[in-house]
Amino acid sequence: RVSRGECDRLMIFMPPRHGKSMLASEFFPAWWLAQHPDRQIIAATYAQDLADDFGRKVRNLCRSPQHKGMFPGMSLSEDSQAASRFHTTQGGVYHSVGAGAAITGRGAHLLLIDDPIKGREEAESETMRRRLKDWYTSVARTRLMPGGAIVVIQTRWHEDDLAGWLLREHSHEGWETLNLPALAEPN
Repeated sequence: RVSRGECDRLMIFMPPRHGKSMLASEFFPAWWLAQHPDRQIIAATYAQDLADDFGRKVRNLCRSPQHKGMFPGMSLSEDSQAASRFHTTQGGVYHSVGAGAAITGRGAHLLLIDDPIKGREEAESETMRRRLKDWYTSVARTRLMPGGAIVVIQTRWHEDDLAGWLLREHSHEGWETLNLPALAEPN
């Protein structure tokens, strides 16, 4: 639905170690770029080294024979294949950053924010939560292209984390949520 333009604000909540990053920050961007090879993605997570790991996995998926076989209309530029930033030959760009980093000069048709806080200890820090909200408002959100989509993927550590704040203070944006708990709750 995000790729088709039917949903432009999505939150996915899952517990740690349940595959949310593999699905939403590795497989999805590689597939999305194949669908939109002329568009731009900014993917952010709590640390640059993890952002680089995600970028490397997305890039390697896009270079794989399987991806090329399934999506022959998309290919990577030979001169731009760094782990944290690579281009398609059709003009698309994938850029990964640590949450809080500068992304001036970059644009995003798709802004992916995956676990922007490292864990419970950081989530308990009012300073860390405020810093993340400020970064989202003054940096990340300003990079969104007209009609662009934002996907937030995270474990909920605190009621006032980025997701809680967005649902409360930015509900007018029409956020949709997908909550996949570790244990099914009885009806």
